Amino acid sequence: MEKLIRICLISLVAMVVASCGGNNNSQDEDLAREDSLLLESRSKNLVGMINGTIYCLPSPYEMMKHIDEMHLEYNQDYPNPVGKFSSYESSFKRLLNMGVYGIDISYLSLYDQTTEALNYFGVLKSLANRIELSTVFDAQTMERLENNMGNKDSLLYILTTKFRESDRLLKGENQKAEASLIMAGCWIESLYLLTQIQKTSSDPIIVQKIAEHKFAAEAILNILRPYYEKSPEFMDLIDEIVDICYEFDGIDFNYTYKEPTTYPNRHLTVINSESSLNVYPEHIRLISDKIEKLRKNVVQ
Repeated sequence: MEKLIRICLISLVAMVVASCGGNNNSQDEDLAREDSLLLESRSKNLVGMINGTIYCLPSPYEMMKHIDEMHLEYNQDYPNPVGKFSSYESSFKRLLNMGVYGIDISYLSLYDQTTEALNYFGVLKSLANRIELSTVFDAQTMERLENNMGNKDSLLYILTTKFRESDRLLKGENQKAEASLIMAGCWIESLYLLTQIQKTSSDPIIVQKIAEHKFAAEAILNILRPYYEKSPEFMDLIDEIVDICYEFDGIDFNYTYKEPTTYPNRHLTVINSESSLNVYPEHIRLISDKIEKLRKNVVQ
């Protein structure tokens, strides 16, 4: 149980820094190598378990890599504006939007929007403070992040270390619910970005990446379902995800099993199985409309 929040927050860290690049030297570079290898081995999928349910989410590393290869222009309207964070008064909204902002930082970093990305790091710090994670992003950490903004490995090491410190701060029966909301926010923003990009690009890879969220939608629904009666906010969130899952049900799925790769020393298993999905334009249109509506409700 004590590893639960670590899984979710380290997954968030991977999302945040996966698109950052550069060859700058820093005092953190050597220490970052092991965590960098861990990120590389998990680049295809993010895997974890909440409430006894294994989830497997498409990796934002892969998503951002494909966006980069398409040479699309940066769109400043995609990320959730930093000014909105102060209006998130409930822990529910703050946790969801920690996931949202984590994905947005990955998108900003992809386009070398360094100054804006640092503003988003500041928002994560403020949100962490408000959900009793005040030691995660202190002033010293922010300075180190700024100094290493162009170095993916160093950023990964710094952020992973800081998020690990949060393990002891998230305690009690609400722990699993909090972890679920962070992952839900990551998933919502990932799918939202893909559907927005698809509106201006005819690249079939983007359509395929949207279709792959069929399984992520089911996984997110399963880890949230136990909290349906926890609050009206949970009810509304889950009902909207159910509606999106209905649209994903129309996508045909073909699966080819391949032996997973196991790293015993790291207690890590990488899934190598392959799948393909047949998706039609109407599916994409309906999914896009519904994830846009859900995302609007999350960030407003």
